[in-house]
Amino acid sequence: MMILADVPSIEVISLSRGNAKIKIDTFNKRIKIIELNGNLNELLNKLNPLIEEHKLAKIFHICTEKNLEPFKQEGFIIEAKIDGFLNGLPGYFISKFITTERKMSINIPEEEEILIKAREYMDRDFSYLIEDKFIIKTAKEKDSEKLSKLYDEVFKTYPTPLHDPKFIKWAINNNVLFKLILSDNKVVSAASADMDPRYLNAEMTDCATLKQYRGEGLMGKLIYELENELKKTNYKILYSMARALSPGMNIVFSKHDYNYGGRLINHCNICGQLEDMNIWLKKL
Repeated sequence: MMILADVPSIEVISLSRGNAKIKIDTFNKRIKIIELNGNLNELLNKLNPLIEEHKLAKIFHICTEKNLEPFKQEGFIIEAKIDGFLNGLPGYFISKFITTERKMSINIPEEEEILIKAREYMDRDFSYLIEDKFIIKTAKEKDSEKLSKLYDEVFKTYPTPLHDPKFIKWAINNNVLFKLILSDNKVVSAASADMDPRYLNAEMTDCATLKQYRGEGLMGKLIYELENELKKTNYKILYSMARALSPGMNIVFSKHDYNYGGRLINHCNICGQLEDMNIWLKKL
């Protein structure tokens, strides 16, 4: 049974000269700075009470190169980079760790071995065909209940509340494209593209396959179908955050010609604990 994730709250923080939009994510114990129009130091001072109240341990932001310096001066580090992410400009994934524990990962050696193995699959040809017993389709609102059952079975914890059919319905109506695979009218695999129409980038995410159906090439087919849909709407950049400890998901993205862009340390509460996430990116 999945442990329930909270829906992150978005707030606007008033500054002396401007404002900032932030996302308070208590489940993943972090704050994301979505937009900043004003002084960073002033914002960080105003975030301190929220950090203390919710016991948050990481501040995360995505910015262009020209806006990096003030964040570096405040202790942010670059964890990943995606070329072309922000209207053609590189997007820098930067983080400030509030606690020493949050910035330390004990899994780096194992994660590096998985990354090396995944990269061996680049530039290989492979088939997108799946057996006739499987049906692939675009998810509609009516599929929300079946999708929620899949995610509840696959993940002990997950960064977003995919256990909730209402949340999935909301996502379907808010620029999230789900593809699913059915077998005997049961959803056995699914993935989504979380689309940002401002910058024409999309996160390939919510990848899940029931244990007994793994090794059938289902996730590769889902990624392939999602990419085809995004090409039709002129999306330019695709990326994914794959669990750094998951050989399967890292191999899937490497196979699909995604390039490694960095690693976000202790970023998501997934599979029962905070885990490091590898960034994979692809230009369409």
